Amino acid sequence: MKTMKWKQVGIIVAACSLLAAGCSETTAGPEESQPVVKVWKLESNQAGSIASGKIAPAEEIQVVSKLAGKVEQVHVKEGSVVKKGDVLVSLEANDYLEQIRQAEAAIASAQARLLDTQAGARSQELQRLESGVEQAKAALEVAESSYNRMKALYDSGAISQADLEKVTLELEKARTGYDQAKAQYDLAKAGPTANSVAALEAEVKRLQSGLQLAKSTYENTKIVAPISGIVARRSIDPGEMAQPGVPLLVLVQMDQVKVEASVPQEQINQVKVGSAVDVKVDNRTLKGTVEFVSPISDTNSSSFPIKVRLDNKDGALRAGMLAEVYLPNQATDSEVKIPSSAVVTKENKQFVYKVDRDIVHQVEVTVGEIKGDWVAVTKGVAAGDQLVLNPGDDLAEGSKVIVN
Repeated sequence: MKTMKWKQVGIIVAACSLLAAGCSETTAGPEESQPVVKVWKLESNQAGSIASGKIAPAEEIQVVSKLAGKVEQVHVKEGSVVKKGDVLVSLEANDYLEQIRQAEAAIASAQARLLDTQAGARSQELQRLESGVEQAKAALEVAESSYNRMKALYDSGAISQADLEKVTLELEKARTGYDQAKAQYDLAKAGPTANSVAALEAEVKRLQSGLQLAKSTYENTKIVAPISGIVARRSIDPGEMAQPGVPLLVLVQMDQVKVEASVPQEQINQVKVGSAVDVKVDNRTLKGTVEFVSPISDTNSSSFPIKVRLDNKDGALRAGMLAEVYLPNQATDSEVKIPSSAVVTKENKQFVYKVDRDIVHQVEVTVGEIKGDWVAVTKGVAAGDQLVLNPGDDLAEGSKVIVN
């Protein structure tokens, strides 16, 4: 019996030891019990109004074709970095090359005619024309002699009226032939007129203009980058048809970006082009410059659009990111705008939780106007404060936290 009792005691002691060991292993350490919080830091220059907006490229260009044509090759893809003048898309160009060749041949023919005209008739040509004049003159003399003889016979009644008219017609033909031969000879001997030369010169210039147009059209089969930047979108592939004015690619310039925001009517006159402002993006505070203040309000509100330019050499800012523009001199010195998610209400009082290193302090604040996701605080916060966003019920004065 004693042996059984001692065995039971041993079992109980062992169980207690295991239970104690299990409790020691599952008990969380001090660090593991600390809640993880996200904070928002109040910068020294964040007193005043905040204009919320989005990041946009400094330049965004839709690349289009001037011609309708089949795409032969696309030289870039989305994300490609290009320089101004780089060829982006090539259209099939054989037809346009043939137009250039035809225009060059037409110019060569016109220039040859112009040179011949300017040079005038050759000596051999003049001799031929002069011989023609002599022959026409001889034919005219024969026709005149025949007419005179037949006229005398007609007057004596020896021939009829019809016979006389026949020789009269032959005489007129001979006289016309002589006049034409002499005119051709005189024209060739005198050389080309100023008007004939001018007409041929004008024809050459017209054809040269046609050649330039053909070359320009051929060059338009190479669609080049109008700016340096990044290919943000591509909507064409080889074998597809390009149409004039239809976007093929979208280029953006991101070395600099702009924030497009809206400012209420009562504050817009205090925002000046060229003034420096602070812009906060993902807890980064950046320096920006106001480059545009719209003279007209948004269509559906009384707010006025503004644009703030920022440097983006590191490429960290991307189009579509949310940003807050801190406008100078927009509120009293004692008023600060903080996210409304940092404020909690207890017993009809408002509090925020400040993080000092890893210790939380509950601080009562005096709030003013609430606008959207922001609330004006006139007392209780200061520059440099780190405020807990969306604090949980487990936070209290003196709690230790881990800042995310």
